Amino acid sequence: MALPKVVIVGRPNVGKSSLFNWMAGRRIAIVDDVAGVTRDRVGALVQLGDDDHARFFELIDTGGIGMVDRDDLSEDVERQIDTAMNEADLILFVVDIREELMPLDQEVAQRLRYLKTPVILVMNKADYPGIDDRGGEFYKLGRGKPVAVSAQQNRNKKQLLKLIQELLPWEQPDRPAEAVMKVACVGRPNTGKSTFINMLAHAERMIVSERPGTTRDSVDVHFELDDLPFLAIDTAGVKRKAKINDNLDFYSVHRAERSIRRADVVLLFLDPTQGITRLDKQLADYIAKEYKPCIFVVNKWDLMVADVNDESQGNMGKFAHVVQHAFRNMSYMPLAFITAKTGRNVKALLNLSQSLFKQANRRISTGSLNRILREAVAAHPPATRDNRSPRIYYATQVGSAPPTIVLFVNSTRLFDATYQRYLLNVFREKLPFRDIPIKLYMRARTQTAPDERGAARAERRLGEGVAGGDDWDEMDYDFTDEMATPNVGGRDVEDVRYINREVNELLSDLDS
Repeated sequence: MALPKVVIVGRPNVGKSSLFNWMAGRRIAIVDDVAGVTRDRVGALVQLGDDDHARFFELIDTGGIGMVDRDDLSEDVERQIDTAMNEADLILFVVDIREELMPLDQEVAQRLRYLKTPVILVMNKADYPGIDDRGGEFYKLGRGKPVAVSAQQNRNKKQLLKLIQELLPWEQPDRPAEAVMKVACVGRPNTGKSTFINMLAHAERMIVSERPGTTRDSVDVHFELDDLPFLAIDTAGVKRKAKINDNLDFYSVHRAERSIRRADVVLLFLDPTQGITRLDKQLADYIAKEYKPCIFVVNKWDLMVADVNDESQGNMGKFAHVVQHAFRNMSYMPLAFITAKTGRNVKALLNLSQSLFKQANRRISTGSLNRILREAVAAHPPATRDNRSPRIYYATQVGSAPPTIVLFVNSTRLFDATYQRYLLNVFREKLPFRDIPIKLYMRARTQTAPDERGAARAERRLGEGVAGGDDWDEMDYDFTDEMATPNVGGRDVEDVRYINREVNELLSDLDS
């Protein structure tokens, strides 16, 4: 059974988006004093009851009915509202209790009169109990007794949720399956992000227009691929700071950045007809700063070639070279050429996204990681600095998504950024992290004298490692494993590449 949908409708500037965020429990939709901020349908999952007896529904925010859009998108907004109302299982008709009954309120009521969907009349902005008496005139709308709430002052939320629970269908599905992967679509305005989202949803989920800046909110769109649930996040086109003229642009940019942080894979949309701009590079820098797997998506490729079916044309290779040159620090990230309007290469792009997602969640054994590290150091040892020799004791992967590797060294100041980049390139080449960013930390190992019991255990472990014939190179190690080539009493034990931390502490104590 499909998840029940509760749709919020009303005239502009009655607090629909504030009510939506309040019920969802987090700031999702943009809220501003300017009327007509919301254009697309914005959705969120809401839970009723505790975890043992939970019921779920999808809450949907819509644009204001009767809104006059400054970008001449009123018809598109109305079409989104009609679609939401036709799919609704319950409608929340929102009015402003602080203002008298408006003609637009009556127009909304007239439109709802022809629907068989149950409706709850919600009087928003009832910030204190004394204002509830003003709601008498709203009985004229013919929707029974209204419920007075205040999203700003957190009034009567339980009462509203109880009414929703009573009117929703009794047959409830299980908790919706979590998305296997979250994909965020970011880029400059008018690069085709919303067209791509509509292609994934197989519906007019987002308003598409030639006017840049059509999308304002970051909208979550659920879709399925090969019977697996996915989440696509459409974001507003990011503008340069100098062109951010009002609060709406600021909120849009802020939510786009938040969507990047939420995503598992980021699709950075590029328009080949406009070339690579400084803003594209700034977006790429932010994605790299967040260590997110990224694919450079060259959309509208059909406008660049004479014959889209001719794969032999060299334009694709030339533009790929331009992209790699523009994003030198992210040249390892893959590149995809698509036409979102026709769906060309869209599924291949999603398959590539899944590949990056799997790479980001891989974990490598400490033994394998240290073998690669040993080979890298042997091929290109770090340079001596300040009359001190840099030493790397061992490495271990401590996290995934992004893969996080910690190197334990004698001093972090002895390893400059150039050598760290060298190690990252080696890891990316030798490990299954070819197309994703790797987070590298260096940590100075502290020396502490072991106690008597620890020393005995270390000696026993060392003796087993040398005389017992254990194959240390093929073992997996925990976070206490270290790499060293110590000398004990003049006896060279260089063949022991991986030994316990206690052994290193003991040897350091003996050397001193």
